[in-house]
Amino acid sequence: MEIRESSFGYWSHQPGFLAVTFGAALGIGNSMRLPYLMSEYGGYYFLGFYLLSLILVALPILVAEWALGRWMRDELGSGFARLSQEAGARRMWKWLGRLSVIGAALILSYYSVIAGWSLGYLFRGAGGALAQGDPGKATGTFLRLAQDPERSLAWHTLFMVVVTVTVSYGFRDGIERAASILIPVIAVMCVAFISIAYVVGAPEQAIQTITQSNSAEFGWRGAVEAVYHAFFTLGLGLGVMMTLGSYLPSNVPLVRLGILVILADCIFGLIVGTGLVAVLSQAGLAPANGLALIFQSFPQALPANAHGMAMAILFYMILFLVTLLAGAVLLEPITRLLMERHRQTRVFAATGAAILVWFLGLGSLLSFSSAAELKVLGYNFFEWVQFATSFVLVPVAALLICIYASRILPAELGLAVWGPREQGLFRLWRLALRYPARIALVVILLYGMGLLDRIASFWA
Repeated sequence: MEIRESSFGYWSHQPGFLAVTFGAALGIGNSMRLPYLMSEYGGYYFLGFYLLSLILVALPILVAEWALGRWMRDELGSGFARLSQEAGARRMWKWLGRLSVIGAALILSYYSVIAGWSLGYLFRGAGGALAQGDPGKATGTFLRLAQDPERSLAWHTLFMVVVTVTVSYGFRDGIERAASILIPVIAVMCVAFISIAYVVGAPEQAIQTITQSNSAEFGWRGAVEAVYHAFFTLGLGLGVMMTLGSYLPSNVPLVRLGILVILADCIFGLIVGTGLVAVLSQAGLAPANGLALIFQSFPQALPANAHGMAMAILFYMILFLVTLLAGAVLLEPITRLLMERHRQTRVFAATGAAILVWFLGLGSLLSFSSAAELKVLGYNFFEWVQFATSFVLVPVAALLICIYASRILPAELGLAVWGPREQGLFRLWRLALRYPARIALVVILLYGMGLLDRIASFWA
């Protein structure tokens, strides 16, 4: 059975699709976590295993999601139901699509809160209010924003409004056009940020910090972190790539596009990450992880001059733009679900999806203020959502996609899903989904639940 035509249209051209996919993959994770992980787990050892994981684990899953989405051409629940009927599989697989959409909604809910804070920091940086060498002052600045529900709510709402407007215009006139404009802008701003960071920072020390080779520091934990980061940095298991793939023509070479996306993600993470570490090194600070790096360590390391102001503006503008693109792409599968399942117009569906995500985001927002002490088993709402998405929902969805594409679909239907180009790689792709990809996802699940640490403790 051949790939059917899309009733919703196609991407204008491959560069437009790549721009959107770059925006979905870049996000805030790679440049924030990659330098920290390299400095923690043996430098080049971690980088080498991370690149290997991208090829053996992330790329096969990325191609699988694009291929499945391109064949289905539907919202994910209906698409999996129709594909399962063709494959003679149970209709219960339609819930795999629903699971992916739920993961996208939950991640966007707290992603929006963080993106709103970055927008707030952009204006503070433009006013020269971020260059604070005292760690106490840097932490205080963040807490005053995060613990103020009204200001956090305003930024959270503003970000969701911008994302909703972008998605409301459609995947071509909204998301693709925004990505085609913003990706070159982001590239120019990255060059400017790196140039200033290398002038005022300590680039040689930064490169030494993140590339120092130490096999003893790598260990089994470094290997697992490399696999996890390779999987999560491309936005897999969220229904995003399947939804983007539903607009792809049937003759597009998926593997080559996947390699381009991986290269862009790696280059962005390494270049911007090195610039961040250069600024931190000049101030005598070690790379931090996650929110601590964005909202505490980096502001603390900024010089109190024009260079510091320029770097603050550039960094938080880059952060806002990449989160805007990622947010629009995360909202798209939820919008498609409402459009096709409930026969809503795009504007109405995008607005309804955004309101749902906005309400979910209130839980994460209040987890830093009035609901901070409201915990279940030691975790507040924000921490539970992060754990559930990062270590349960998303890896489980990706694992089921691997099983579905490599075991449930018959070979003939799998070839049709793959498309007419690059079918010589079909067997190799299915083999990668069956073994390295599935094994890696099982390891991620065990690691997230703390079982690997318990097993490792027997050898301590």
